[in-house]
Amino acid sequence: MAEEDIIFGKNRHFFGGIEPSNMITFSAKSDYQTETDTLTVKINAKLPDDTVIEGQTLCTIAGAIIRKSTTDYPKDEFSGDMVAAITEDQEIIDSTVVDGTTYYYAAFPYSTQGVYNRNKSNRIEVTPKLAPVPETYIFGYDLDKNISDPDARVSYPSDVDNADFSPAFMDFDADTFNYGGWPSEGMFMPRPCMIKYDGTVAEYLDPNDYTKTTDNTESQVANPDFEGNAMMEWSKIYTKRWTENGIYHFRCSNTPVDDGYDCWSNYDKNDNQIEHFYTAIYFGSNISEEKPDGTYIYRTRSISGQSNAVNQNSTHHYSNAQSNGDGWNLEFLADRLLIQDLLVMMSKSTNSQEKYGFGRCAPSNQSVVPQSAIGQGTMDSKGLFWGSNNPEFGVKVFGMENLWSNLWRKIAGWGAYKGFHYIKITWGTHDGSTTSDFNQNSTGYIHLKEEPKTPNTLGGYISGTIDLNFGRLPCITEGSSTTNECDGLWSNDGGTYGLQAAVGGSYKNWYHNGIFCAMLTLNGNTQTVDVGSAISFKPINKGEINET
Repeated sequence: MAEEDIIFGKNRHFFGGIEPSNMITFSAKSDYQTETDTLTVKINAKLPDDTVIEGQTLCTIAGAIIRKSTTDYPKDEFSGDMVAAITEDQEIIDSTVVDGTTYYYAAFPYSTQGVYNRNKSNRIEVTPKLAPVPETYIFGYDLDKNISDPDARVSYPSDVDNADFSPAFMDFDADTFNYGGWPSEGMFMPRPCMIKYDGTVAEYLDPNDYTKTTDNTESQVANPDFEGNAMMEWSKIYTKRWTENGIYHFRCSNTPVDDGYDCWSNYDKNDNQIEHFYTAIYFGSNISEEKPDGTYIYRTRSISGQSNAVNQNSTHHYSNAQSNGDGWNLEFLADRLLIQDLLVMMSKSTNSQEKYGFGRCAPSNQSVVPQSAIGQGTMDSKGLFWGSNNPEFGVKVFGMENLWSNLWRKIAGWGAYKGFHYIKITWGTHDGSTTSDFNQNSTGYIHLKEEPKTPNTLGGYISGTIDLNFGRLPCITEGSSTTNECDGLWSNDGGTYGLQAAVGGSYKNWYHNGIFCAMLTLNGNTQTVDVGSAISFKPINKGEINET
């Protein structure tokens, strides 16, 4: 114990009595004024009430100290930088902020006797940005499962903000993506960036040319020596999904509208909510790095201009992804299911190939089968969305290349056994699973044993899905290339324990690939030329606040 703590007590002040309660309100938001081109953080601070028990006032509130840091939450009223010292409820304007820098604010309410409250509940994280912060939105769609037409089955209900939006689509003739009524930035749209292994964003990329940063300088997107990866940064997205009378309902928002909303992609491995999650721009490449002792570390990377990492077993996929550092892993099923619903919502259709692009694959008549997959970076200058109806080329959605076709992608959190799904949505156990990590035999995963089994088939078209509050999983294969989900499903109602899912399809696949396409027949030792993986990143919540 430090000398000053012995003299002054644990709060390092002359004091007596009990600690104050937590702040009644402590929130902050980025505020950009376009008229004056000024960027600030607005903090709403409401002091705790006095502590009164049986008519006796045990603690009288005197005020609060508010401090901030750019590295971690201030641990006490002496650490970090001073923002304000308040003695009454007020809105505080912090004008000493920089665009794109994350600030960790902490409030320390204190009593008239000098006792401070250092509870972690009095914390907030904000990243101010030079753009208007959108108001709360509620977007969504309804899907009539009794209708097989991929366009007619999807509608925009009257209770969502996109009720009158025109759908988005790739204009193949004009070679331009048409956003329809949807925003091209902000809201739920992710941002391309280069992020370091430790979670620090080194630079944001020009969404129309990844070789440049948003400052119009040369980016590091193709630099294999960059200590990090090219990723898409997603803000917090809350979703609500339910099925009633044959209608699947999907809603999303930047705030939990009611108790039915949750942000499944925004949880770290400790089940704490995080402000951002990251998905890979590129399919995984293996890049080795020599350590000082002469040994090598092998990482699965997301870097432009590299070659595809295939012909590896699942142990290598997991270990090479996690070698990037704490918070790195394979792609998550939760992220895939979220993107799946967002794509259906934007296009107002369940036919992803027709609306966004076919990707590199074999045409249905197998007239010209591609001999190999394409590598990373072929669409660096194509914007966030691009595709073609020519199966020789790739497809790009939400800034990510080849989310379907080209190569199968092994995914964390999805297994199968005797035709039943085993899933894990979050890294921890917030989803109801009983294991705090991913594994290759689905131990501790959620067993969907009450749902219909997938058939034993070498390939069929999806005609039915299992609908959960996490999203939709393909199940029945009685469809076609132009009905329902329009994508293929490979499954096995026999099989052995530990079958793992791969998604998207490959260049060798003549069944329709797409965002719903899945193969549930692989095991951990499967190594083929058209199966690989991509990485994801879930930063560790530094404040260790569980917001569930």
